[in-house]
Amino acid sequence: MPEYINHVHLTMDGTAAPEANGGMRWIPRHVQEGPAPMDRDQFINAAIAEAMATLEQAEAAFFALLDVIGPGEHSMVCATNTADGQRVASLRMLADGAELSSGEQAAAAGFCATVASGFVASSTGAVIVRSWGPDDAVSVRAWVVDAGSRWLRPWTAEGVRTVYGQIVPQGGPGPDANVIYRDADPLPVDRMP
Repeated sequence: MPEYINHVHLTMDGTAAPEANGGMRWIPRHVQEGPAPMDRDQFINAAIAEAMATLEQAEAAFFALLDVIGPGEHSMVCATNTADGQRVASLRMLADGAELSSGEQAAAAGFCATVASGFVASSTGAVIVRSWGPDDAVSVRAWVVDAGSRWLRPWTAEGVRTVYGQIVPQGGPGPDANVIYRDADPLPVDRMP
């Protein structure tokens, strides 16, 4: 407060330096407009809360994806492009309704983290799932990692065919002439947190 009073007196007397007249002045908090700036701890806590919410969203999308792809053996690849670079995660599992093994849980956590990176603004990505049916038929479906909705949007069979060869060789098995490209089913939004 003494700095504020001193500034007022110097300005009124005309003895303040010209740059001080146009410079920053102390303004009482109740007069300031907008929310008070966050301190370091508040900023860190807000960033942690946002990261946790994004990871929870990615985990919900992962389990919704498991509901949609159904039982059987699956190879899943997620590739995202972010401001920090490209991320790729792959996971191979047998979906049979049993609990995930500890190895599958660790791989699923990495997979979810990659999906979460695609939920960050200005990021892009895709999840491609290759499935082996009971008759050994192989099918491929894909979902767009949508940063805007923080969810996975289904792709058409034609869209899958176009991108499959671009993304999968980085983290999983390559294209195969015997693959059946399928339209992906929408993930149930009731699984969203």
